[in-house]
Amino acid sequence: MSRRRVAFFINTLVRGGTERNVTALCTAMDKSRYEPVVWTLRPGGENEQIVRAAGVEIHCLNRKRSYSPGFALRAAREIARSDADVFHVFLQASMFYVTLARILGRARQPVVYSEATSTVLNPRQQRLREWMVRTQCAGYAANSAASRAFLATHGIPLERIELIPNGHDLRPFDRPLDRDVVRATLGITPEHRLAIFVGRFVDTKRVCDLLEAVARLQATHSPLRVILVGDGPERENLEAQVLRSKLTNVVQFLGMRHDVVDLLRSADMFVFPSEVEGLSNAVIEAALAGLPIVGCDIGGVRDVVANEREALLVSPRDPAALAHAMSRYLDDEELARRHGKAARQQAADSYAIENTLARLYSLYDQVLSHRA
Repeated sequence: MSRRRVAFFINTLVRGGTERNVTALCTAMDKSRYEPVVWTLRPGGENEQIVRAAGVEIHCLNRKRSYSPGFALRAAREIARSDADVFHVFLQASMFYVTLARILGRARQPVVYSEATSTVLNPRQQRLREWMVRTQCAGYAANSAASRAFLATHGIPLERIELIPNGHDLRPFDRPLDRDVVRATLGITPEHRLAIFVGRFVDTKRVCDLLEAVARLQATHSPLRVILVGDGPERENLEAQVLRSKLTNVVQFLGMRHDVVDLLRSADMFVFPSEVEGLSNAVIEAALAGLPIVGCDIGGVRDVVANEREALLVSPRDPAALAHAMSRYLDDEELARRHGKAARQQAADSYAIENTLARLYSLYDQVLSHRA
């Protein structure tokens, strides 16, 4: 089979779930089959260097501000000149400029649209989004059952939406690791039980509920320690909550880290109180690390792990229930071990990058054959 080119369209390559997914695809694709190229609206981002190191071209449209007619026309012309065989679009803003390239620049590449359960700001944007996705795309991909159902609300038949989860490289989770050394650098002693959260500090992640749950557990589970990996606009409020709850000796803010996999593999449980998710890369990675997972019973988490099989899932915004679930793992190490082992097996079977790429190649082949 001759090599073809696929153009990934994404807003930026900053740190985020969709951006990490595109980066993983760029680094793992069989370039003798499909050669990737990335188009961004704005330059920069933590993943840009990784993409370039994989030998993948990045074309930046350099958008200065939103909704500039002059920029929109220029972007449409540039995209229309692309020599890619298929366009794969992530996120609504990028879809807008690809649509303009098709209408104004007469770009004829088939478009695949990926959905990760995003939100829209107003009814007008919702109508525009639905029209673009429904009329301009030849193929559809959703990374979870929840995302697939959301995309179907745009008028796309379910049978046309391929379920293609975010892929992950399993090798970092299998390399040798001295768990005790990693824990020692954090001041974690052998008698401590370590819980970890990874994600952005925004309101919908509900890290405040985790801190309240930890405060409830202090009287009965004093060896518990918690590390919070990430950053965001809620950090100052969360640090204040730690002070009020007298948890300064229990909770550590680690900020953004490049050793997240090692931190996960060194912990005893993963706690993820988020109330809104598409498909959570953080939960997938925690499962690949073999951790038992305490989370909220929502789509995007429920798609990755099942309650009482690989995880303990509770209602969102319920710190008491969160604390109870954490205490079950703290009190029953066999339950924690069994759920962690099951989570690892389930995630490895479902989210290996090779499986994701095989499904994407099939989708690209399908839309190109229809075009022919």
